[in-house]
Formats: sequence, C-alpha cells, structure tokens
Amino acid sequence: MVSLTMLRAVKITPKLVVRFAFLPFRKVRNPCLYCPGICIASCPTYLSSGNILLSPIGYARFHDIAREKCLKCWRCVQECPLGYNLPETYSKPVKISLRIVRPGRLILVADEEIDLQLAEHLSESLGTGLAVVKGVAERYNNGSPIEYKTLKKAKRVLSGAELAVACSPEVSHALGIDFLGIHLKDLGIKLNYEGPIHIPCLLKSQREKLLKSLEDAGVRPTFVDEEECIKLSIKENYLYLCPIAKKHGVRTIFDLISY
Repeated sequence: MVSLTMLRAVKITPKLVVRFAFLPFRKVRNPCLYCPGICIASCPTYLSSGNILLSPIGYARFHDIAREKCLKCWRCVQECPLGYNLPETYSKPVKISLRIVRPGRLILVADEEIDLQLAEHLSESLGTGLAVVKGVAERYNNGSPIEYKTLKKAKRVLSGAELAVACSPEVSHALGIDFLGIHLKDLGIKLNYEGPIHIPCLLKSQREKLLKSLEDAGVRPTFVDEEECIKLSIKENYLYLCPIAKKHGVRTIFDLISY
C-alpha cells in the first residue's frame, strides 16, 4: 500500500488546481500530461502498488500498460476537475448494438458478456421486458470510447420503454441509464440483509440514491465501502451490487432477491 508520505510528494494546492483548470485545453489532446496527479489518491492500482507507472500519470503516457493494468474504474475521471475520460483513450472506439428480446413497459438491460444469464432469469421472474447490448464489456476491458452513432441508436431503441434499468454498473455507466439497485421498489424487489455493503466504482456518484433504495428494500448496512475496487480485491463477508462479483463466489444483491 502507498503511504501518506508518498501521496504528499504530489503537492496539490488550490493555486495549482486553478492554474491547471485554466490551461488552454482546446489545444491540448491529453490534459493528464500537464497534471501533477490531482486524481492519484483515488487510483486503486497506485494505492495498492505505490508505483507511479500504475497510476493515471503512467497510464496517460503508456497505453499498452494501461490496457493491461488499469482497472477502468473511472475513479480518476470522478476526481478530475475537467472530467477527462482517460480510460477511454487506451483503445479504438467500440461499436455497441442493442436489441429488444422481450418488450415491456419496464425493461431490464444486460450486456451479453457481463450479465445476460442473470438478467434473463430476473426478467422472467419479475415479468419485465429484456434488452441485450453487445460491446459494453469490451469498453471496460480495453478502455475504449463508444462510437457515438451506435450509442445514439441504442438509446433510441430503448426510448419506447417507460423505464429502462441496467443490471450491471457497466451498462448503467455506458448507456447513461439507472442501475437496477436504484429502482428496487419499482421492480417489487425485497431484500433481507444486515452487514457491510460495497458501492461499485462506476456508481459512486449515485451513492445516496443507492443507499436509500437498498434500505427501503430491506438492507441494513453496518458499513459502506466505496473505496475498494472489486477488480482488485474481494471481501467475503460483504454484499456486492456488481454481477461480476458472482464469479468470485461472494454474495450479491441478486442472490438475495425474493419476489
């Protein structure tokens, strides 16, 4: 783990942040190259290793390393004053496609690689519609932007539904739609759990909505972990919201759903 002493080596002051914010970024292709590391303390791989190469500072310069080592958790983007999408710069744009498998007023949206089997079961049990998107997993595996035309088309396909919710944080983040965990009441989902829970990296900005929805559904959090990344470490006694956590054999909200 990196120490506070090491973090202080990056001396981030209000003056420095202001100077950075006023750089002529219209002429700058990669603002990370001019940044002293404002986001560095949010990067899981840097905090774990203490290696500056395994931080946004390193990833911005060495994309081969970034494709392999960066977790594509978007934590650096959340901390960046400019909201610069560094994880989108590692690979070429990815084309996504979306199809409606089962129409409905309320539609669950799943990626065919991340959570399709889970979403199929949920959709049948809850009596909702189902849509399947292809390409989202590639975005978060390789670090790619989504080709705008294909994103626009996918959103247009979903526009006929009264409510479309994602079964995974990745689909929620990529398509700009709400995560299932925010609409537990709308879906008639009840949960019974008391203990520590984990907030997904991609959903940190929706923390309060998530917690309220979970509590209304019957979850009683004793501790909320929003610092660890599931791609780096797993805790067996925590409740996770990410479908990919099931691959690690830990408990997820999908294991607790009763209808």
